[in-house]
Amino acid sequence: MRSRALRLGVVVLVAGGLGLLAGCGDDGGDGAGDGAPGEVDGAAAGVDGGAVGADGGMSGRCPVGMTDTGSVCMDLHEAPNQAGAVPLVMYTFDEAEAWCGARGKRLCFDDEWTAACAGPALQAYPYGTTRVPGRCNDDKVWRVYAQSRLNGWPSGVSTPAVDSLQALLAAARARGVAAADAATHIEELYQGEAAGLNPLCVGAAGAFDLVGNVEEWTRRRSGGMTSFHGALKGRYWAESRTCQSTVTTHGDSFRFYEIGFRCCQPR
Repeated sequence: MRSRALRLGVVVLVAGGLGLLAGCGDDGGDGAGDGAPGEVDGAAAGVDGGAVGADGGMSGRCPVGMTDTGSVCMDLHEAPNQAGAVPLVMYTFDEAEAWCGARGKRLCFDDEWTAACAGPALQAYPYGTTRVPGRCNDDKVWRVYAQSRLNGWPSGVSTPAVDSLQALLAAARARGVAAADAATHIEELYQGEAAGLNPLCVGAAGAFDLVGNVEEWTRRRSGGMTSFHGALKGRYWAESRTCQSTVTTHGDSFRFYEIGFRCCQPR
């Protein structure tokens, strides 16, 4: 396990987790919401590929903070897409879409995300065909979550105005005892790492942390079905899956302590 620390204002990243937070993971049974977990694993073989530079840029067609994947501009990091910031969580598909939309962007389509992760060689992982534990933030130890505590998360706080996890948790705590306890439990569970802490977890397209860290909402290219338009990609800090793996069992109103997102926009 890594033993590095990065100070973010009054927040300290210790061994990949928020300072003052106890780390944990998830068994894949993504909680408060609409259904049991599911996945379609289509790991593809390819040739081993190397990481790109930290600037993440492949052309001048995309704004600062985004990379040109060849088909779309994609945020370099998971939302809030700020170097040194830990990823947001507890956003539903609809809330994540609104957050991106407020910035002139949208959620990435699932096929755009897969292409950015797998690269032209159709690799199973951003960095190659074989998983290297710890190359991405995907080797944390899972700890049990209490769904009853997570259920106290209040509506109306996961908004486009939020620009940090700390601000999000503070907004939740202001909503009452149950909401404050939910925020505390998320702190106990959270083991997302700051953007930039894993420079080798990058693929040919230049986007970081596509595998591990937090699971990411994408929009289904197929259109999905009523109230089920999202696809979850990349898994999270306690479980690694391939670029091709997809979880599609959760509806648009589902949120969880290890689910985040990143934004895209047309080139």
